[in-house]
Amino acid sequence: MNPHIERLKSEHRSLNRAIDTCRSPARQDEMKALKSLRLRIKDRIAKLQSDHAEAQMGSGRAFQ
Repeated sequence: MNPHIERLKSEHRSLNRAIDTCRSPARQDEMKALKSLRLRIKDRIAKLQSDHAEAQMGSGRAFQ
């Protein structure tokens, strides 16, 4: 798998753990910011994986 995607997945997992520790009402703003960042990373992972899959399919068609 792409090392960049793996790094983003690792960062996403780290954010999940950080969010789990921000459950107190006093840290709601921090949790909201972490969730927003986590969503942006998840979207980036999905886009990179989609681009990678399209590139794989495109290179396969060139040989047909």
